[in-house]
Amino acid sequence: MKLSKPLIFTILLLLAVNTQFLWEGKLWVFTLLVYLLLFVCSIVLLVRLIKKVYRLIKGTDRTKQNVVECLVMGVSFCLIIAFPMGIVRFPNVGAPIKLKAFHEAAGGCGNTLYLREDGSFVERAVCFGIFDRKGTYRISHDTIYFSSDDYPFDYALMDSATIRVHRKGSADDHVISFPFYIIRKD
Repeated sequence: MKLSKPLIFTILLLLAVNTQFLWEGKLWVFTLLVYLLLFVCSIVLLVRLIKKVYRLIKGTDRTKQNVVECLVMGVSFCLIIAFPMGIVRFPNVGAPIKLKAFHEAAGGCGNTLYLREDGSFVERAVCFGIFDRKGTYRISHDTIYFSSDDYPFDYALMDSATIRVHRKGSADDHVISFPFYIIRKD
């Protein structure tokens, strides 16, 4: 059985949607363009699926290949519609999350800080693209010490509701003006 181009592109679209947690943090500002491209491709493929189903129902193309393509494309689109961010989501990949904190900035931009049980952290910034910064941390009493080359903060002070980060190399121990609000703490 020969695979048609719409079937191949539908499977690639399903793979792109389900693996987006791997590539979206690496594309920076181009993430928006890739999402736009995926949206246009999904509309084109959905129209192709509707035409195939119409020909199948009408009886003009009742081959085994057309039936299989309609089933695979239909199931793929159902999965994409049911799980638009993918079946496996970003926070669920890796070690369990020990602490999750969030800061919302202007224009719907925001940063989410994930501290994992294995001593690693990820800060995900979403603003006209998605940016990930990764490293390791350790907690001593109410202080979180960060270790990463590309993370601009040395440490953070934590209370019961917020985390206030301190900039690297700050001689006057200047606190950044925005706090991360703790969403989940285990």
